[in-house]
Amino acid sequence: MKQPKFKILFLFLFSIFLSSKLFSQETEIVNKLNDVIKPINTLNPDSSFNDIDFLSKILQEKEIISLGEATHGTKEIYAYKDRLIRYLVSNLNHKAIAFEADYSGLEQIDNYINWKIESTTMSPNYKPLFTWLREYNKTKSEQNKVHVYGLEIREFNGAIDKELSSNKDINQSDKEVLLKIRNTQFDKIDNKSLNDFRMVCTRLPKTLNSKMLIQLIDNYHNFIGTSPKIGFRDKYMAENAIAIKESTNDKRLIIWAHNGHVAKTSLYNKPAMGEYLDKAYSDKHYVIATDINKGNVSVRKFIAKNKPVSDSQSLYYSEVDSNKGYEYYFKQCKYKNFILDVHAAILDNQLSSFLTQQKEMRLIGAFSIPVNKKLSIANNFDMIVYFDETNSL
Repeated sequence: MKQPKFKILFLFLFSIFLSSKLFSQETEIVNKLNDVIKPINTLNPDSSFNDIDFLSKILQEKEIISLGEATHGTKEIYAYKDRLIRYLVSNLNHKAIAFEADYSGLEQIDNYINWKIESTTMSPNYKPLFTWLREYNKTKSEQNKVHVYGLEIREFNGAIDKELSSNKDINQSDKEVLLKIRNTQFDKIDNKSLNDFRMVCTRLPKTLNSKMLIQLIDNYHNFIGTSPKIGFRDKYMAENAIAIKESTNDKRLIIWAHNGHVAKTSLYNKPAMGEYLDKAYSDKHYVIATDINKGNVSVRKFIAKNKPVSDSQSLYYSEVDSNKGYEYYFKQCKYKNFILDVHAAILDNQLSSFLTQQKEMRLIGAFSIPVNKKLSIANNFDMIVYFDETNSL
């Protein structure tokens, strides 16, 4: 009769011991993180760069610096990426920035920041950065002006207009095919028209614009509908990033994109853009990812299966309360918002093990789901910029 009671007591004491050990390990990890993290003192892009001047030594020799975002709809992330770009341009003399955005649209922005046009349509989320770049370029020589680029073509019209304006000798039948697509609603293009369109594009002069048009045609059906396939664009974005970088005077490039694209491994069963870039440039490639614990994020919400998604709206994500997530540890650190140099951290054996483990991390895109992705920080990112609580764009 006494034996069952003894077993119960043993299991009870063992569970207390195990919980105590796990708590002790968590505390050790947090304490060691506290030894290496640096506080984020301000989100103001116009502020002094004294607090991030340590980046100069780290980033001086890098040829591609990718700035990731945990979500596409977080105010703090956009403000801080803006600040980092201003630092890279002002202090490290970077002159080329490529965005996870439409190539034709960014051409207009480039014309604006280089004083070729007086105004243009732009997202208010990027306006402070583009306004600053315009003023920066005002007194620079042509060789020292900053240029911006899009990493993909997302709609046909602008790219077709460019081909028609720059290739006056296109034969009439090819021109008619281009104009037919130009005047057809994006999601109403039939397969025959698309095939004819592709044949015409293969006959166009080989430029980045015509190459991106063919990419968009090949990926056409992935762009249509409410459930685009994750990862299908990365190979092309990597190719385009390399082409843009190699066309610049100093062969350097800043990239603005989602964490999932700048990651160095195949997070979604296909190689991420960052994986291609890492193979091409190795230690000349550096990835700064961002992370959040809780707060409001601007996303498009799924209403129901086979139903349209909502327009962009603010959605609150509660704090991470499981030790299966990296943010569970980050939120316990001494600074609410901080920068973590992953390479400095993994010099410690315990932090190396922690940051190499597959744990969940916030990876929210334009949609409300998925929210997290299991990954190894050390295998994907070189630096983490962490925000404990955020506001939506």
